[in-house]
Amino acid sequence: MSSSDVRAILNLPQAGQAGPSQPPRRPVPVKKPEGISRELYALIGDNAPSLAEAQASLAAFKYRDRPKLKSKAAKWSDEEPDARVEYFGKFNLHGPSVMEYSQFEYDQHLVDPTWTSQETAYLFDLLREYDLRFVVVADRYEYAGKKRSIEEIKDRYYTICRRLVRTRTASDPQTQQQLLQAYAFDKARETKRKQYASELFHLTAAEIAEEEALYVEIKRMEQNERRYRADRDDLMRTVVGLDSGLIGLEQANGEGVVGLDKNKKRKREEEVPTPAPTKKQKESAAYDLAHCIYRLPTAPSSATSSHLATRHPLHVGVHLRSTKLPQPKPNAAIRITDLLGEMGVSTQKLVMPTRVNLEVFERVLQAAGGLVDMKRQVDRVEQEVRTLRAQREGYVPPTRQSRSMSVVSEASTRRR
Repeated sequence: MSSSDVRAILNLPQAGQAGPSQPPRRPVPVKKPEGISRELYALIGDNAPSLAEAQASLAAFKYRDRPKLKSKAAKWSDEEPDARVEYFGKFNLHGPSVMEYSQFEYDQHLVDPTWTSQETAYLFDLLREYDLRFVVVADRYEYAGKKRSIEEIKDRYYTICRRLVRTRTASDPQTQQQLLQAYAFDKARETKRKQYASELFHLTAAEIAEEEALYVEIKRMEQNERRYRADRDDLMRTVVGLDSGLIGLEQANGEGVVGLDKNKKRKREEEVPTPAPTKKQKESAAYDLAHCIYRLPTAPSSATSSHLATRHPLHVGVHLRSTKLPQPKPNAAIRITDLLGEMGVSTQKLVMPTRVNLEVFERVLQAAGGLVDMKRQVDRVEQEVRTLRAQREGYVPPTRQSRSMSVVSEASTRRR
């Protein structure tokens, strides 16, 4: 780097150049912007933030002189009334229209002993004037020194409307029904509703706290009831065997768990008539018989059955018929087993446990049980006969001499 380059960087005159001396430059004073304190501006210098400038401009705009009005506001004048009425006439909207009636209709259908014809006309004039605002009508109502409540005014007006809608011929019955529903009004219910609302509005703090406590208690009881019902459902699934596939769920649910009277339930089942099979059911039965299809009968739902029976349909799990062999009666199982053993029939297994064989085997068990019961009855009767015969053979009638001796002995005992 040469000396000329150094001089150029330092803004020094080149060697050998003699120029006139220039006076030193004075710094241009910068005006302090408004909105910034003097101390802060001395610290930050010219680097004023944009936010301070924005605030300064807002302050300058805020404290600017208000514009002077050239003229005063013009007063309202009633010049050109037609133009003003035409302009504001579009805002003069009326409310719902009031139904009209003739004197003939009033005499035929609208007579009320508590309302006269003149008072009714006065009421309709008020309703027409105040656009069916019943609160305003009740406030302005004063006929012959008589005051009417809002409920009485509504009841009279809506009753007249309903009667007129019914008596007048309607082109569309559906529209007529909609009008009747629109004019429906229950005076007693409205009075009671307002009474309840007034009582609720005038409740004390203690009564409000009591009602809140009752509400919380009711909610707690409902939650407990839902929890108890869920626990009961789980218990019934466990005890009755719903998930394990028991067939007689309704019967076990009604008799074993609920504890219903068996006789009443049997009578109720006997009273239910069996419907006759339809043509479609007959064709289905023939098809099932031809293709060896057996359908389990559906248990009829009764009024005493639990809601589990409707929510969880009955089902039978997959099983072998050999595991569902009918068993003999417990009180006569030994005798029935011995009887069938003498006939060469086993009660523990079947060679071919088909549905037909199981039905035949069940009938055999019933017949064997009937034979055992009959044999028990016969043995008891024979034992009674033998006892009577033994009593008859061992009985000796008393003679005349023995009778006289017994009489003498009785007389001697009395004397003593």
